[in-house]
Amino acid sequence: MKDTKRARIIRALKQLALTSHTGISRSDAAEHLQIDLRTASLYLEQLAENGLLRSEKVSSGGKGRPCTIYRSNADNLCFLGIKISSNLDVSAVVIDAVGRELHRESLVLPENVSRLSLFSAILDMVKRNKSVDNRSLYGIGLAISRWLQPPLAGEDVYANLADYLERESGVAVHRDVNINAVAFGLAKQLNIRNLALIHTGKVIEFGLVRDGVPVPDFLKREAWLSHICVNPDGRRCYCGKYGCLENYVTSGARSERLSKGNTNATLIALGKMLGIAMVRMVRKYPVDTVLLMGSDDIFPAAEEYFSSRITQQVYIKNQRSLPMVDYAVALEASHFELLLS
Repeated sequence: MKDTKRARIIRALKQLALTSHTGISRSDAAEHLQIDLRTASLYLEQLAENGLLRSEKVSSGGKGRPCTIYRSNADNLCFLGIKISSNLDVSAVVIDAVGRELHRESLVLPENVSRLSLFSAILDMVKRNKSVDNRSLYGIGLAISRWLQPPLAGEDVYANLADYLERESGVAVHRDVNINAVAFGLAKQLNIRNLALIHTGKVIEFGLVRDGVPVPDFLKREAWLSHICVNPDGRRCYCGKYGCLENYVTSGARSERLSKGNTNATLIALGKMLGIAMVRMVRKYPVDTVLLMGSDDIFPAAEEYFSSRITQQVYIKNQRSLPMVDYAVALEASHFELLLS
């Protein structure tokens, strides 16, 4: 939802109704948000029609007509998380408002499938899950592999998928990239509001959660991190700078350097370079916790350098276990639709 006056009012109404233990009336909403009674009534009815709230008549104690009270209906809602992997395997999970898994399914799409057929197959998956365990679908999270998006793919084939699913299903869709969804899932699992997740695989991936919310613009920050200078005397990178991080710590770069021998010294040197970049990262993106993936062999040296340079309390860990991407992005959908803090 765009940040318009109407959107801000609706968000405030949702927050008010979802956090109230006794429910809210039209007059409560109008007074709290300083809007007229007619506007409050209109938006509350819309939220009730959409399923987020339920309305009930409450006796006014013999003083006029019964009053309509709006209460949270979150217990009767569910959320769908969909992950599209680089080989077009699609997995989906449905969760309830507190994160309990209700249903799981998957499908494999042929590589030569048309865009329309692909979109239709995913829409059919959404339709099959419009109601699960007597709960109505209220939000969809969509996580798409970075290998299916620019710059690693020639075009963003899925650019219109979120809009298509939202238009055809009538359910809000939140799109993210896999690394960011996993970062959010870990932040929820570990109860951390500010977290960075760095994966040094074929490329450097950078998931970020700030104030409990996943941060978009992953391409911009990944490019910045990948091209931090960690060795001023290093080779000239394709970006024009020298000694860029990605030329030392990605899986391919590590294999190249380790093949030249002197393994222990090489691992220490590469770990120090990763530590240098992590110090730069937390100064630009302040977080409480840094989780590293795919860096088992160079983590000890990275941790040692990082800990010797960062004076504030920042926890760094080599992360091996991860939440499933579809589950994590379903959590994202519930977070945004239920305005969870």
